[in-house]
Amino acid sequence: MIDMLPDSALLDIFEFYKEDRASHFGLSWSWKLLTHVCRRWRHIIFESPRRLDLRIICTNTTPTKTSLDIWPPFPISVMCSPSHPALDEEGVENIVAALEHRDRLSEIKIIDIDDSGLVNLAEVMQEPLPALRYFHLTSTDDSILDIPGTFLGGSAPRVQLFILRGIPFPSFPEFVVSSNCIVFLDLSDIPPSGYITPDDMATCLAALPKLNYFCFGFRFPVSRPFYTSSPPVTRAVLPALTRLILHCASGYFEDFVARIYTPLLKRLYVSFFKRPKFDIPQLHDFIDRTASLRPFKQAYMKISGSTIMAIFGSPTRFKAEIRCKGPIGQMITMTMMLRELPLLSYVEQLEIRESRAEKLQLRDDLNMISPLCQWLGMLFEQLVAVQSLYVSKRLARLVAGALEGLVEYTDLTVFPALRNIFLEEPQPSGPVQEGFNSFVAARQLSDRPVVIQRWER
Repeated sequence: MIDMLPDSALLDIFEFYKEDRASHFGLSWSWKLLTHVCRRWRHIIFESPRRLDLRIICTNTTPTKTSLDIWPPFPISVMCSPSHPALDEEGVENIVAALEHRDRLSEIKIIDIDDSGLVNLAEVMQEPLPALRYFHLTSTDDSILDIPGTFLGGSAPRVQLFILRGIPFPSFPEFVVSSNCIVFLDLSDIPPSGYITPDDMATCLAALPKLNYFCFGFRFPVSRPFYTSSPPVTRAVLPALTRLILHCASGYFEDFVARIYTPLLKRLYVSFFKRPKFDIPQLHDFIDRTASLRPFKQAYMKISGSTIMAIFGSPTRFKAEIRCKGPIGQMITMTMMLRELPLLSYVEQLEIRESRAEKLQLRDDLNMISPLCQWLGMLFEQLVAVQSLYVSKRLARLVAGALEGLVEYTDLTVFPALRNIFLEEPQPSGPVQEGFNSFVAARQLSDRPVVIQRWER
């Protein structure tokens, strides 16, 4: 019966089949299997290579020199990952043979390359690859060499996705100037030899008007001078950036964000190597410059021993996550940082809970409970507009302790607008109940009553 369908209908079916399978970077759908069904199917498929995204996948086990002549000159994707056999001498030869077809190379993805493999790769990739759209190269080799400035001919004019992890590329700012099609850029786990100054990084990003995603970070803390006291008069504008991920020292973060303007930012993830300084004013200014952000009535916060996540709006319109490596006392430091967010003072409805990925093991550990209660108390001082507070079961004890510590502030300098507290735990008892009761009683005396209610999720 399928032979009764016209060619156009079969082509639609093939396209649906392609989308239902893996058709994104790194994988390919099984178009070769369909070409063996009959001559008609083979003809239909070969007549629509772009619509059906026909690519030839070459791995380190592909006999590239003989296999590429079997098929029409479709784009080539070079793939080598830990799921493939180790990259031995024969495997390197297969990869190099594929890379020699410069005009057809559309994707390169080589995971966990070592120093010798990178040397061989760099030798064969000294000239431009005009068809290259996706480039992904990673390494965990601590002795990996720097990528030379002549890599990819010094430019990648059509690349849309560029991922370089664990590999130093000091001349990247010069390389990227001609790569204004990049949408997704990941330069993470950079060894010290690949250090790029905040000023150079901001300048090169300004040459990428389509950049939507940027991830940047170092493998180790780097000791470099930062000049945050004198922000630039003009900032690099990243008009399309919606997601920013940084893993660096607080000084580098300050100097970098002071030099960029991201009007459409929706996601901000920051991970610091160590406890940052308490005052990070550039965080406030950076968020405040984001034109798409408006006062949010609803917010959702997750907390753990090293991370604070704040989600604003429902559905989510802005998300900020700040992570610090080190003891739980650093949460106080992160709270000081959150004071720099110009968003919390507008929130009227706040939900707080622990992070599922990093459960808080409280029990009776007073050394942990005390700083956490202090942390929450400092956070509550910023929430001047919150009317309804939603508390998860695991955080009820901490919130009760924090509120009990705020009883003395009956002059409404803390939580002045609070009217309702919703608890996921139906009937708190013991110290938890005492903490809530003392806060409610104090607010009753101040003629600003607060009601404890069950949180019906």
